[in-house]
Amino acid sequence: MGVLLAMALAPVGCGSRGAQASGDDGGADDGGDGGIPCTGTGVSKGPWVTHVDGTTAQVRWEACRPGTPAGVAYAPEGGGAMAQATSTETPFTTTQTYRSLSAAATPDYAGTWYMHLAALTGLAPGTCYRYTLDADATATGRFCTARKPGDEVRFLAIGDTNPGLNDSTVNVLSHVLPKNPDFTVHGGDIEYYDSLVETYALWFRLMAPLLRQGAFFPAIGNHDGDTQSGEPPVKYEQYTQRFFGGAGFDGTDAYYRFESGGVWFFALDTEQPIDPASVQVQWLANELANAASQPGYRFSIVYLHRPFWTCGDTGDDPADLQQMLPMLAQYKVPLILQAHMHGYERFETMNGGSTLTLVTAAGGGGIIGDVNQNTSRSYCSSRVASGAFFNGVLIDITAGQLSGTTIDDQGKVRDQFTHAVP
Repeated sequence: MGVLLAMALAPVGCGSRGAQASGDDGGADDGGDGGIPCTGTGVSKGPWVTHVDGTTAQVRWEACRPGTPAGVAYAPEGGGAMAQATSTETPFTTTQTYRSLSAAATPDYAGTWYMHLAALTGLAPGTCYRYTLDADATATGRFCTARKPGDEVRFLAIGDTNPGLNDSTVNVLSHVLPKNPDFTVHGGDIEYYDSLVETYALWFRLMAPLLRQGAFFPAIGNHDGDTQSGEPPVKYEQYTQRFFGGAGFDGTDAYYRFESGGVWFFALDTEQPIDPASVQVQWLANELANAASQPGYRFSIVYLHRPFWTCGDTGDDPADLQQMLPMLAQYKVPLILQAHMHGYERFETMNGGSTLTLVTAAGGGGIIGDVNQNTSRSYCSSRVASGAFFNGVLIDITAGQLSGTTIDDQGKVRDQFTHAVP
């Protein structure tokens, strides 16, 4: 399969907008800038939700022409009065067209796009809302504001999503999303241009069920700045950060924090240094201390792309983890979520008298790797579960307990764990 795929994905040029690829939505131009095809409602990508706390949220979408309706109607999904917010429209010019070998993938055209951000304020804590864009009555979704300290929280952990490659991503989502997670923590490698079968236009269409389920909080992976052969490296700035920058709070667009239920979440960027002297790890230490001082604090969860520990076919970083362990124990970090190694792993180790769990949740759709390539690594004796399968991991936080359920693309439960937490 690998040889056949490599032959199918031979390098392809990403030329100008004039030469349209198979799967293009035609040359019809009903108002897009720079020759961008723009038909129908004008909503070209989204909507999705980021930057959620107890009383605020951001609804985002992209339009292919200026002046599309800017309103968002929203109300508690349990019933209540409808409210209205108005988005801010910001033009953004991309300089590179990305094309795909897939007939299903509309190119991501160079030209001017119009980003919309609606800031919803005055929301009720611990409440789930449903919303609809005025520009498109079919563009609907939900999100949940941060739960009150001590309340139950359910979220999805997934990484390395490549939905244009095959049906695996969509199949995983079809089994985990009906479990109704509040939000998604994504371990990075959100989209893969260099798979040559995917564009963001296709990614947003296939990932719509996840994006419309709840807020989206991604970490940054190496493929979030990838490109196609011979093309300039503009993806990170013009696509990844345009769509998902500012997803959380404090920190930067690449590393940040958010909170729900008295549990604090910290996204780290492993494309930057994460040694103890690095800027972001110093930020993490300060923010963990600040979180621990907040009323209702329970514990924290750290997530990132490149793994600290893996017995699979990627690099690892045990030295930096070793130096972080005292800090993680001090501020009650029982769980690290990591990605990059395409498959599933769970490690259990003692840290400061408590169990520290490391979960590799990187079976979101990229080609599954060799999860046993490096089992000679010293810490692999701490690996208690693993498998070469596509997956999403549902994490439940209840009173005194954190539990995980790993579900594959066939809907089968492949691993479960439960630990006591504050």
